[in-house]
Amino acid sequence: MTVFYLKFLITPTLMLAISLAAKRWGTQIGGLLSGLPVTSALVMLFLSLEQGPSFALQAVPGALAGLAAVQAAYLFYFLVTKRVSAFIGCLSALAVYAATAFVMSRLGVVAISVGVTVLLLALIIVVTSKKAEAHAATVVALPRWVIPMRMLTATLLLVAITASAEWLGPVASGLLAPIPVIAWPLAVFAHVQGGHHELGAIVRGNAIGAVGVLGFYLAVKSSIVMLGTVPSISTAVVLAVVATFALARVLGRR
Repeated sequence: MTVFYLKFLITPTLMLAISLAAKRWGTQIGGLLSGLPVTSALVMLFLSLEQGPSFALQAVPGALAGLAAVQAAYLFYFLVTKRVSAFIGCLSALAVYAATAFVMSRLGVVAISVGVTVLLLALIIVVTSKKAEAHAATVVALPRWVIPMRMLTATLLLVAITASAEWLGPVASGLLAPIPVIAWPLAVFAHVQGGHHELGAIVRGNAIGAVGVLGFYLAVKSSIVMLGTVPSISTAVVLAVVATFALARVLGRR
């Protein structure tokens, strides 16, 4: 029962903190923070606490497949919205996400998921305009209902995945873990209100953050059975944060 209440305490609090940070420090920081393994870490934490570390370990291949699908959707949305509206871009990007997730999950090979994710992240960083960095500190005004909506959506998603984990199984549960509850609304609103350069800053920041997410899942995969739930996930989160901000610093210098 304690775990159940923790879901309703931790999840919306983290969503609120990241949303306020993005609102305060700008577009690329928002993308960077929203790309960190917030929802992913919470899903893996509660899956492990409720279903056991072995279940969480089996969910990692699905999560890596989902991560590749998320990045494919971001890259597609960034490219296609140069020619079409945000609405059509959203619909088509969601279709790309679903198709990619299906193919990657059917393959079920961790090495392929990692390779595809790395390739997509590299492509995103390359194709996002240099002008996106000039817009990195821009603060995009969001409607007042957006932050509460993110908090509610993230919490409901977490509860839905963890509550149905036994029925869904580890692969499907892992596949749903990387869904970008924070980043996707942030990217779309930045695009609609600030233009394609603002979108580029968000997508670029999220891709940098996703490097940390990739490291997070690989760290969990290699340590959760040996170390246990909390030490493994805590270590993986620290690794993700360090990797993300180290890469952001290197790319910022370049």
